[in-house]
Amino acid sequence: MAVADVEHAIRSTRQCGGLNISSVDTLNLGIQQLQPIQGTSTGIYSFLKSSADVDVDKEDTETFIKIPRDLRVISYPLVNEGQPVQSEYTVNVDEDDGNFFEKIVPEVMTMIPEKNTPSSSTTSSLQMFRDAVKTAKIDQKVGLKPSTIEILTVEQQIFMKDIITVCMGQDDKKRHEALYTLETDAGLQVFLPHLTERICKSISANISQRCLSLIIYAGRVLRSLSHNKACDMTVTLHHVLPALLSCCVGRNMCLRPETDNHWALRDFSAKTLVGLVRDQVDKHDAGRTARRLFDFSHRIFRDTGSSFSMIYGTVHILQEFVAGPKKAAWLLTELGETNARCKSHIESGSRIGASQLSIQEAQKLNQQILKCENSIRNRYNLQQQAPGVPINRRFH
Repeated sequence: MAVADVEHAIRSTRQCGGLNISSVDTLNLGIQQLQPIQGTSTGIYSFLKSSADVDVDKEDTETFIKIPRDLRVISYPLVNEGQPVQSEYTVNVDEDDGNFFEKIVPEVMTMIPEKNTPSSSTTSSLQMFRDAVKTAKIDQKVGLKPSTIEILTVEQQIFMKDIITVCMGQDDKKRHEALYTLETDAGLQVFLPHLTERICKSISANISQRCLSLIIYAGRVLRSLSHNKACDMTVTLHHVLPALLSCCVGRNMCLRPETDNHWALRDFSAKTLVGLVRDQVDKHDAGRTARRLFDFSHRIFRDTGSSFSMIYGTVHILQEFVAGPKKAAWLLTELGETNARCKSHIESGSRIGASQLSIQEAQKLNQQILKCENSIRNRYNLQQQAPGVPINRRFH
């Protein structure tokens, strides 16, 4: 088969509207032992590309040779006789071809002289500190994480309900047993936040109702808990301290102050407060709570609007939390003045026919002050002050 025959077959196929040459047209190619064109097959469609995968690794015969670079290490001193020094030859690298080139720089870098100007301020450091304190921000907002109280189980809730019911009930025998349980049980810490919150709310409600007996029952619960060595009362001070102080300095604690013994409640609450602070609080805050209680009681003590019964509740707290012989001597002067005022009220009340209640309150306060003065003098070995010798009233 000649080349002219192939060209004639192609021309005929194009004239007939065909796009490919069939194997019939190229059948004689195999007879002449001619290889088909690369990229075509010998099937029906001669010009159909074969789907054979091409091995790239075999075709890729080019090899890349890594040419190692010459490493050059140059060292030079940085400081010479206290002056910074830079080498004459600064090694630099061309980013394009990686070649090194040398750059000549000055041998010694001159230092920039500092200007030593004398300070023009005449203010002392102490005055500057005081000015800074005055302009400093004193009040700032601090975020506190709210405390979470553990939820009690059903059995624990039933136990706490029974304890409160018995302690506030009329049965003396069961009440004493319940108080002894609160004083000795080692597993009451989980109940403490819930129990003290309810007891303190009970005290607040009964003070408003002037129910003296229930206030005394609730106070006994707080005393038993404060005597329990396994209970940490510091987590409930924000409830306990206000409740006990209310029992000490409340103006009207009962419906019949002439006959009801509210003086025992004030003594009992003051002793419970002092014992709680000394046993569990002072070792944690270095006496700060005791000083705050002393200041609070002294404000009630010196307030002209305080009644004799309110002042009576502060005397024991002042006696126990006074710090140092100097402050004790100052407190004795304060107590002496109040005692003189009580005696004057008793004498004038007897002459003008004042109410029997106010005279009785003045007598009770007079007796309490005398006991307090003797206790303070014995503790600090203070002698009784001679009349007419004033003591510094501005010590506190």
